[in-house]
Amino acid sequence: MPTPTLLQSIAITLIQCVLVVLFVFVVVPLTVFAERKVLGHIQQRLGSTRVASGHIGVTGWMNRGMWKWGRIPVLSYWRGIPGLVADVLKLILKEDIIPAKADKFVFFIAPAISMVSAVVVFAAISFVPGTFFIFPAWFPGLGGLPVSGGIADINVGLLWILGVASVGVYGIVLAGWASNSKYPLLGGLRSAAQMVSYEVPLAISLLAPVVLTGSLNFGEMAQRMATGTSAWGLVPQVFGFLIYLTCGFAETNRLPFDMPEAENELVAGFHTEYSGMKFGFFYLAEYINMTVVSALAAGFFLGGSWLLPFGLQGLVNQLLPADAWIAGPHAIFFVAKIIFLLFTYIWVRGTIPRYRYDQVMSVAWKYLIPLALVNLLLAAFVRCAV
Repeated sequence: MPTPTLLQSIAITLIQCVLVVLFVFVVVPLTVFAERKVLGHIQQRLGSTRVASGHIGVTGWMNRGMWKWGRIPVLSYWRGIPGLVADVLKLILKEDIIPAKADKFVFFIAPAISMVSAVVVFAAISFVPGTFFIFPAWFPGLGGLPVSGGIADINVGLLWILGVASVGVYGIVLAGWASNSKYPLLGGLRSAAQMVSYEVPLAISLLAPVVLTGSLNFGEMAQRMATGTSAWGLVPQVFGFLIYLTCGFAETNRLPFDMPEAENELVAGFHTEYSGMKFGFFYLAEYINMTVVSALAAGFFLGGSWLLPFGLQGLVNQLLPADAWIAGPHAIFFVAKIIFLLFTYIWVRGTIPRYRYDQVMSVAWKYLIPLALVNLLLAAFVRCAV
């Protein structure tokens, strides 16, 4: 395999960045669409599951078309997609309003902070170890060169992920403050307290895989957690996963922890004064952060690009032939786990009501932090014992 030159390396890196961005901006709108469909079924309400057809004009034509889609097995799932397209167009075309007494620069930069910090985290996430694919020989300039399964395979990947992801809270806090309005300010303050509080047990829960594997590299950690830990490591992995997932709901401001938004208490919270694509950036950042949390859970606890979670893949591989397809890593496994966890987000939103703010903070400080510390000690004991 030829060694790439500097220009070829830069080109391959840019291609990897484009692939990751395409993945993010395909998964996010599909998650928004799936959320409407799943919530419509869970709560048995009209929406993207069924559409009335008594309208006239373009809306009536779309509704009647979607009603006919429902008779076709494959197309029935996509009934309601014009509503998502209409919402996207509405965000793009809607008037961008800035409050007269807002801090205009901070008001403008806050959505960008949330959006950029959410996307940049994917730089250290490995979708599959090693080579993702090789350019065919006929490809101009890059023929025969490999493309790795992650943008940056760095040794301190977990530190990068936690450090960049924590910047997102600044976007929410600054948005609440810069709006110069009471409800956004309350939402921003709530977010600052909630996200900072839940970052502590979230980081501690992610330290358990670090202790069990002895690595901060995302790819190495995922591989060792899937195939290299002992059977006793199953216990701290399961408890760590449950703690991490709970903290992930709070970090992404999703029900039952959506305190910074809380429509029936704060109108819409920190983004009350935002409209158009500035609001759209906050909306996208929330769903991208959900994807990030799901990717970390899939990589650190559920086996990453290997099929089985919680270290069970290593036990099963002893019974399988070395060249068995399910014995190796595949990006499809990793993406499938992300999709399942995104469904779990939607499932919880349609099932569990919002907590009170004091209950949210009590869960973090009184329960999750002590449990995360106990789980970390248990992981250290397993590592030393074996």
